[in-house]
This record gives sequence, structure tokens and C-alpha cells, in this order.
Amino acid sequence: MQIKKLLSVAVFATTVSLLTTSCAYRADLNQGNYVEQDLVNQLAYGMSAEQVRFVLGTPMLIDPYDKSRWYYVCFKREGWSSPTVQKLVLLFNGDTLVDMSGDYKKPTTFGEGLKSAPNGGKAADFPLRQPLLPSPFHPPSLPQHPAG
Repeated sequence: MQIKKLLSVAVFATTVSLLTTSCAYRADLNQGNYVEQDLVNQLAYGMSAEQVRFVLGTPMLIDPYDKSRWYYVCFKREGWSSPTVQKLVLLFNGDTLVDMSGDYKKPTTFGEGLKSAPNGGKAADFPLRQPLLPSPFHPPSLPQHPAG
């Protein structure tokens, strides 16, 4: 009888200590746009929306009421630590990047525009992405077979 009591107390104490020390594994969680400062440093005043999309990828949110604001949001939680949220907001005038704000440092060359980029920011520096598949709205022309 003594052994049963001692064993049950030991199991109870072990269970309580395991639950209170939080030794359960919690997977890291990364969501949103993974943006680093070196990517933000490539942004320049006057870049087109397509060039920005090439550098940073598709934004998490484009304001439905104001298409000139793009939001890049990165949510990171490592294990049991508190999550961190980093935001980058880009402001466009038409199709041209004019300002940025958020948790990332604005590049010192941002105000200089595309002139600060190599080759003066010509299209060769920021190639546009080509679609991998042809558009379903414009199918490729089929070869014509001679009638006969």
C-alpha cells in the first residue's frame, strides 16, 4: 500500500512539474511577407509598381479604397516567445513609388531616385517578370494547314 501511495505521488509531482515548466514543443510560425532591410535598401523614389513587385514580391494587402498604398506585413513567432510583427507601407502616385514608412529604415539613397541605382535605374536592372504560361485570353496562333 505504501508503494502505491509513493508511486502515485511521484507520478503526480512529475506531471505537475512537466506542465508548469512548459517543456512542450511549439513550432516556429512565420506568416506574411518575408522582407529584410537589404531588400528595402533596393527601393528608390520613382520606381514603377512592377519594379517594386519584382524586388519585394506581392504585397500582403493593397488597400481596397486607396490603391496607392501597399502593405507588406511579416509575423514571426519562435517557439514560446512573444510574436514580432514588422510592417512596411509603400505609397504610390499612380504607378510611381513616392514614399515609404513602417518598421524598416528608409534607405539613404531613396530620395535620389533611380539615378542612384546602377545604370541609372534602366529597365535592365529591374527586369519585368514574364508569365510562365500563355494567357488563356490570347491563345497562341495555330499553324494553318493547306486545304485539300
